[in-house]
Amino acid sequence: MTRASGAEVRLWLAQAWPRAEAALVLAGGDVRASLADRPVLGEIFDDARLAELRHLATEGDFTDDICRCPGSLTVALLDARGLVIGSASLHGGTDLAWERGRFRNNLAVADPPGLRALLRRYGAHWL
Repeated sequence: MTRASGAEVRLWLAQAWPRAEAALVLAGGDVRASLADRPVLGEIFDDARLAELRHLATEGDFTDDICRCPGSLTVALLDARGLVIGSASLHGGTDLAWERGRFRNNLAVADPPGLRALLRRYGAHWL
């Protein structure tokens, strides 16, 4: 499988985030269960919190690799109709794999403690 460059993932993120009206924090990382079948740990609808999540989940450097673990949880972006735009799994509390199967390029987030704190506020209490 080919790996997308960080620039390609950033372009996708720049197109996905403006469409996001909400985000869900879901149990489980890159597992075979569909997003719809996973327990919802938290929901983010507030514009200010979505902006905070966007900043924390898109700033950083791409590793040009993916973690081999399945990840601990998933953040799913939803559009105005409640349809999933895309998702990212959290790896090691420091990396996000946006559309892992598609891009195969982890983002080492710039502020891991900030991202973990936000996710704890929305149900990921073990982080």
